[in-house]
Amino acid sequence: MTFEENYFKNRQYANKEQLVKRHVLELLLWASKDSHIDLLKGADKRALDIGCATGYTSSVLSDLGYETYGVDISRWGTKQAKRQTDGQFVVCDAQGFLSFLPNAFDLVTCFDVLEHLPFPEKALLDMFTASIGTLVCTTPNKKVEKAIRKFIGDYDQTHVSVKPPADWKKSVAPLGGKSKIEAYCDIPIRLRGKLFFKSVRVPTYGLTVRIVVWK
Repeated sequence: MTFEENYFKNRQYANKEQLVKRHVLELLLWASKDSHIDLLKGADKRALDIGCATGYTSSVLSDLGYETYGVDISRWGTKQAKRQTDGQFVVCDAQGFLSFLPNAFDLVTCFDVLEHLPFPEKALLDMFTASIGTLVCTTPNKKVEKAIRKFIGDYDQTHVSVKPPADWKKSVAPLGGKSKIEAYCDIPIRLRGKLFFKSVRVPTYGLTVRIVVWK
């Protein structure tokens, strides 16, 4: 399967913009607390978004003040990202062709991408090498992903590298640096007619694994 326009339309990705952006802010807040690096302050800093898709995460990073760069294997996705975000975007395979200089970015993000890669450890190494500070990732939790996603009609057959938190800890260990990896769930909260999400740690059986690695 190619990750072009039909893929995003079939996933109803356009309807998830608010959800994705809220998740990004929650994740950066979580990673900031553990790394003791304020990732919500991007002024005079550079960020790289791996698997930028149509640019929702990149847009958040740009709004936070980062000089933002994005890469994605999808030509259609990067074209949409360029239309909505003040950043630079490149069509690129995250697994084999990242050629950024070491320590080029203060922050590297990679949300819901690792599961699509046959050899995600290669991508993790390249991403962490490109980071001068912090790498933040999310990926589905193998313990529960297939059963729950099929139940709610959101299962993605392009997920070829789904692992539990313990296995991701092994994948991250060779990078060096400090890290925190845990499963979590997003709890919906409606306040004054607006829908928000609070990320809550759920050991073992959280639907998603969040990863932060810092130097």
